Amino acid sequence: MKVSSKRRGSAVGMMAILCGLSLVAAACGGDDGDSDGGSSSGGKQLVYFMAPNTTPTRYIEQDGPDFKKALEALDPDIEVKFVNGGGDSATQLSQANAAISAGAKALVVVAADPNTSAGLLQAAGAANVPVIGYENPPLNGPMYAQVIFDPYKVGLQQGEYFKSQVDAGVFGDGTVDLARQYGNKGDVYTTEMLRGQNEVLQPLIDDGTVQVVCEDYIKDWAPDNAQQAAEQCLTKTQNQIDVFLGFYDGNASGIIAALQGKSVEIPVYGGQNPELTGLQYMLTGDQQDDVLKAFSVEADAAAKIALAAINGEDPPSDLVKDSVNNGTDDIPTAKLDTTLIHLEDGKDPGEVVQQAVDLGIFTWEQICDGGPAADTPTCKAKVG
Repeated sequence: MKVSSKRRGSAVGMMAILCGLSLVAAACGGDDGDSDGGSSSGGKQLVYFMAPNTTPTRYIEQDGPDFKKALEALDPDIEVKFVNGGGDSATQLSQANAAISAGAKALVVVAADPNTSAGLLQAAGAANVPVIGYENPPLNGPMYAQVIFDPYKVGLQQGEYFKSQVDAGVFGDGTVDLARQYGNKGDVYTTEMLRGQNEVLQPLIDDGTVQVVCEDYIKDWAPDNAQQAAEQCLTKTQNQIDVFLGFYDGNASGIIAALQGKSVEIPVYGGQNPELTGLQYMLTGDQQDDVLKAFSVEADAAAKIALAAINGEDPPSDLVKDSVNNGTDDIPTAKLDTTLIHLEDGKDPGEVVQQAVDLGIFTWEQICDGGPAADTPTCKAKVG
């Protein structure tokens, strides 16, 4: 087996923190995340931000609060409420029906499971409540519009960087034995990311430069499912893997946990949708790359789209310039840009991760507060 420099780190649990936030009330025991039955305060117009689960953590910690701040700043007569689907489409449908009954003027939805989300869209459509799809949108039903960081471009960026490493001989001579992990099977985001990755990688696979030894769809994009899949792959191949390529930081953290559990050193690529763990593992050298997304930019775009929907206007043309078929309709779509960062020999990893800090995704205090990176030279220099 060909190996790279030593990788160390540990997966970081978030649930204890998340249960203290209103967005995850459903996942931590509440029915819909609302303590007041859904009524607005002061007769304001209600808009619901519907998070899919507690993973990825971004919807709880960043997108949701950023969306609330942006929309309520655009129109102080609007009140944003949060619910969390707990990874279950039936729960999310129930929450949507409750929101509609409470008088919601719009629903901003990150689908708990896009494959089984049609009922939510049908219910909202029947009630003439506009739905704005957000990042991993619902499928097979009417929607007003959606906003996403272009998943095809994300996959293309990951594939191009990985190919550059293959071309540079980073994984040694001969065929590169590759283990791949994808997202939740059937998600538009998974399908489009895979299309982007494969546009670059399939020629390498076809000519024998790369051999895929394992490939797994990771249910709910969950890190524990990624860890289990990685453990099974390591067992199947007797650890004879040159490199792992994932879809997202949750894949990477699960893979890294599996590698650490078996004391195996194999490089991990394919980070995106940055989480604290991803940036921390870049500082420790366990994760090689990440695709950055300015979450606040997406939240601001969604706020402007939601306001147009409430006001009965067309989606704002300066944002919504594309369309994506969701299985039923061509949905007006705002596609946002992403940036890939990666570790480089001889370059301080702190300089690389600084790009995420500059985009406002996380602060150095958050990145360095416990977790695998706390004792790195970068964190000692940044926060002491």
